[in-house]
Amino acid sequence: MDELNEAELERFLRNIQTPTLHFAVLRIGNEADALDALQDAMIGFVKVADQYESAAWQNLFYKILIRRIRDMQRKRGWRQKLMHIISPSSLETDNDEHSSNPAEGVDREDAGSVLHGEQLGEAFEQCLADLPPRQQEAYLLRQWQGRSVKEAAAIMACSEGSVKTHLSRAMQTLKQSLGDWMDEDDNEST
Repeated sequence: MDELNEAELERFLRNIQTPTLHFAVLRIGNEADALDALQDAMIGFVKVADQYESAAWQNLFYKILIRRIRDMQRKRGWRQKLMHIISPSSLETDNDEHSSNPAEGVDREDAGSVLHGEQLGEAFEQCLADLPPRQQEAYLLRQWQGRSVKEAAAIMACSEGSVKTHLSRAMQTLKQSLGDWMDEDDNEST
């Protein structure tokens, strides 16, 4: 790869790092694992980037990243099943570490709304994590990353209609799952 392409490649990777990290964190649910997946995707991308025009790099990078995320989730699933077989009690978590006051340092009148906002955020993240992988991908690419239907279809290696279907189902599920939270917000504002 010549110097111009190296500089272009470095610029591309620098520019795509933040949005793809956010994408990976939301898909995986863990920043450390997301960073690992992103690093693996960058290494894989660098190996093949010179075979493609720079205009195709973004879609190519997302395809590689999605494959890494799926591989990681598949391995995690098998690891969890194995751990459950070996020692079911090892999967129990200690909630004491999560019991700190999320509204610490906030005025009393704002503490309730901060706590509610954090609970809503946690509920959203859980609902998103519970979506099937293709629905997660469609939602994150379209709603969070702002990709067009055509771009999302290219990244997901499916038709535009399939992207629309996955997105619609994801939106419907999220709306149904978070409906109670949204109703609470409406009731508090009246």
